[in-house]
Amino acid sequence: MNLGIAFKRAFFDLKRRIVIHLMTAAVVTLSVLIFTFFYFIYFNLEHFVERFGTELGLVVFLKQDVAAAQIPDIYQRFLRLPEVESVKYVSREEAMRRLVAFLKDEKDVLEGVDPGFLPSSFELQMKKGFRAPENMQSLAAQIEKWPGISEVKYGKEWMEKLKAFLKTAKVVVWISAIFLLLAAAFVVSSTIRLVFYERREEIEILRLVGATRGFIQGPFLIQALIQGLLGASLAVCIVFFCYLYLKGLVTGSAFLMGVGFCFLPWLHVALIIIFSGFVCTIWTAFVMRGPLSL
Repeated sequence: MNLGIAFKRAFFDLKRRIVIHLMTAAVVTLSVLIFTFFYFIYFNLEHFVERFGTELGLVVFLKQDVAAAQIPDIYQRFLRLPEVESVKYVSREEAMRRLVAFLKDEKDVLEGVDPGFLPSSFELQMKKGFRAPENMQSLAAQIEKWPGISEVKYGKEWMEKLKAFLKTAKVVVWISAIFLLLAAAFVVSSTIRLVFYERREEIEILRLVGATRGFIQGPFLIQALIQGLLGASLAVCIVFFCYLYLKGLVTGSAFLMGVGFCFLPWLHVALIIIFSGFVCTIWTAFVMRGPLSL
């Protein structure tokens, strides 16, 4: 089959039935758009969790009865840990000042309260390479056994819940991707099949003059490929503009400052577009086996 002739016939048919092909491409765009947008949200959530995990540190609370003379020894012991980058001591008075600043207009509820009820603590910042949650969990278990230590916090529960949510979201995103791409491929193949039946007489003539199966089928598969690629490309463009809008929204908002949206890697974008075209073409070839054998 001459590819040049196949492309020429495919584009000629696309132009002749431009409305129906545009409507089919719009359905593909909508299907791929739903998947790509949810994948974009999932990708940013995963990116946020990874970044937040690297910024987590340990907060080590001391027992209420720990002697003041012990505090410098505990401080030096923290500094000798190979995983720790920096250590900051937070006294009871400093903890009270932070609590007052946190409560703002409701700080009056603390009037007359002795700062002694708050435990003093150490804030440990981890070195790069030791910031994974499993490393912090191991170090926290080690520190909790030290004398004078009451409790070690590092956001373990929050991180575990968020990771469990991401794991579920990942499954949902990929299952929806399979169904949405199959739905798009089904619409494309149905359209191509209708066009095939519409041109039945022309195809019979081609068969009578000895046209091969590839010569007849080729332009239809090219049309399916173009619709798959075009629909997915439009969907990715729409998600990209959504990303630019959200990025502008975050930049102009003090509340959302630091969230930091990022667009999908270009390799992922290319794979979405290529896979969409591939699925539409393969599915069309599959459903055309019947009509071509008649």
